[in-house]
Amino acid sequence: MNPRPTPWIPLEKIDGLIHLEPALAIAGLAVTAFLIYLVFLRNVSEDRHRNIKRLFINLLGYLVLATTLFLTYLAIRRLGGEDTDTAPRIAGYVGFATIVMGAVVFVRTARILVFEYLFIGSMKTGVPVLLVNISSLLLSILIGGWILSDVFSIRLAPLLATSAIFSLILGLALQDTLGNLFAGIALQLDKPYEIGHWIEVSQGTTKWVGRVEEISWRATVLVGLSDEILSIPNRMVAQGEVTNYSVGANPPLRALTFRIPHGANDSKVRDALIQSCQAAPGVLQDPKPFVLLSDTHESWLPYKLIYAVEDFGRQTVIANSILQDAIQKLEKNGIPLAGPRLDITKTT
Repeated sequence: MNPRPTPWIPLEKIDGLIHLEPALAIAGLAVTAFLIYLVFLRNVSEDRHRNIKRLFINLLGYLVLATTLFLTYLAIRRLGGEDTDTAPRIAGYVGFATIVMGAVVFVRTARILVFEYLFIGSMKTGVPVLLVNISSLLLSILIGGWILSDVFSIRLAPLLATSAIFSLILGLALQDTLGNLFAGIALQLDKPYEIGHWIEVSQGTTKWVGRVEEISWRATVLVGLSDEILSIPNRMVAQGEVTNYSVGANPPLRALTFRIPHGANDSKVRDALIQSCQAAPGVLQDPKPFVLLSDTHESWLPYKLIYAVEDFGRQTVIANSILQDAIQKLEKNGIPLAGPRLDITKTT
């Protein structure tokens, strides 16, 4: 009689890994995540409610599938005979699928917990998916390595040691990608900005202005002043100068310069400019708008109107409204804007 062939998936190791206690622990962790959502995240925005509900619906689907595989494995082990090759082989495959699906449920539950932790710490602003993705990736690598080592007896340490040259080649090929990844991680640790903040990124003569929409593996995504999408590599952001207009106790200040001819009544000019700010929607009156005259020119006087805006993203619309109203008020007071002037002197 020929001996039975050794199964590809060792059934004795599957039996040693599949128990009721770990299954209940994973299910309990999922229930805990749901209770945290019900208790601590009731006041989050509608967008976050939709995102978290979508995550829980996906988790429920994987949990049902993992439970079905678990019960199927137990049924095969109880009802399947040991005198044939079919039942143990099927049990090995079903058991391995159960372990993998249990790991998937655990990683997805941990992902929800990370989301909830970040949401609790940042109730008013969004959270970057980069941190959640990195935590999920690291956890998946650890669990995947544990499964390979415990089920298939694969020694990962020698495998990693012999792949040093391949890792070097891969690292050189992915130099830009890895640079952007670690720059994104550094930006999240330093936190010069968060999702929803209005920022300006300057690098040399190039500037990008926009509201932070997302921080991904590769880039920081901004929504510009004209609703255009700006995707800036994280490494360029980390190497550039970042100005954040959404933090601090003081609102962002904007300025408009008006060229007024010499001889114009100073008080009328200032009153007209201040009144144009008072009439413009979106301009804050605390701090109050003010006018500075800090320079002179041979052809005009530059009056700089400085005001605070409520919404940084509407600054161009607000500036347009102020300009139109200020020009009308100046003309009403008989004060035109100074135009270009060219003096020609005839010499003999």
